Amino acid sequence: MERREEQAEDGERIIQYKEEDSICKLLELIPLDLIHDIVLRLPAKSAVRFRCVSKLWAFIITRPDFITSFAFMSSSRLRLLVCIKTSDKRRLFVSLPQHEHPHTSYSDVERYQMDPPEFDTGNYEPYSESVHGLMCCGNFMGETVVWNPSMRQHVTLPEPAEFRFKSYFLGYDPVEDKYKVFCITSSSNNDPIVFTLGPQESWRVIKNSPKHYTPRWPMGHRGVCINGHAYYEASICFEVDAITQWEVVLVSFDVRYEKFRIIRKPDDPKLCPLLLNYQGKLAWVCEDRDEKKLVSSLRFWILEDEEKQEWSLRDYLMPFQICPRRDPIWRVYLSLDGVTQDTGEFIYSTARFEAIYVIYYDPKTNLTRRVLYEGVEYEEYEEYSGSETFEVHLYPNHSESLMSLENVPRYVSPINWNQ
Repeated sequence: MERREEQAEDGERIIQYKEEDSICKLLELIPLDLIHDIVLRLPAKSAVRFRCVSKLWAFIITRPDFITSFAFMSSSRLRLLVCIKTSDKRRLFVSLPQHEHPHTSYSDVERYQMDPPEFDTGNYEPYSESVHGLMCCGNFMGETVVWNPSMRQHVTLPEPAEFRFKSYFLGYDPVEDKYKVFCITSSSNNDPIVFTLGPQESWRVIKNSPKHYTPRWPMGHRGVCINGHAYYEASICFEVDAITQWEVVLVSFDVRYEKFRIIRKPDDPKLCPLLLNYQGKLAWVCEDRDEKKLVSSLRFWILEDEEKQEWSLRDYLMPFQICPRRDPIWRVYLSLDGVTQDTGEFIYSTARFEAIYVIYYDPKTNLTRRVLYEGVEYEEYEEYSGSETFEVHLYPNHSESLMSLENVPRYVSPINWNQ
């Protein structure tokens, strides 16, 4: 009896192998150009799975030119990525389409988990927005992790120096298709250093750079990468009558040529440490905490010309009071998380146990659209967080990337600033 069951199982396996072989042979008949066009229109999850069809499919999908084309196509279907930190340090990602009609159900919602880095302290904060599909996070211990949620990969970068206080930023060069992480140390004697994400790379010193310093505790201070330039807030030191003084400035880093530029900030005492990409230009947001105002406004400065250092002020009415920023319909407190790159809508959100609330506000038309995602209930949050408190980060304008982090070095020789 057992032998007959084994023979039956073997027969089923033979049939299954024949079916898989037939499917593979059928897929191999598809012209190469058609394979390219088909996979480009798929989400990253499906594209990764199709690498297993055959060696030919794997070769096509992992080619650098295909990865670049896929990123270009993905930029036309931007998503709002929600990252929930769990009690066991895992990350629960919820990917939402940014332009789903508000009265339709979310059929295009994707959820998945990622295990944490090996030595994760659980205190990673975002150093950057989603930059061409990748994200850079760090903690107070100086550990820096680059994540690619689409590939379910992350890499902990090698420690560049023994200095405790360091700030990291992520940039992307669209011309050479390269990602770079650069680091500003707390020492006034050291130049910035940069690390290109790729095999056989290491930290390099950027000589002849202007001396500047980022906030001592850079948690929550995100850099913004726009058209190959990474922007961040910093301070420069100078002496007046033998007295050391500090000035807050904007720093622009040319990712391709690895050059820094100091840009004077607008003369506005209400500037807050929030930089945004406003339709291809840098926006420096102002914070208005006047609780006596009956009408709230959204003020921000646009960097119109980087070389001439020209700024222009934008001032729009808001659909809810600004202090506290509370929505009158949902009756929840909101935070400004970004701007949609194509339509210029400001994204306000909050995450509660019962739902994730997102408001898209177009200041030009004064129109508001609301999205309520109820996919994560109270019990699920409690399961992931281990308590009634949880930590959520939102990444607007996230595009999927097939960039692999497997070959990025984890260990390199210490940096030498004297070379």
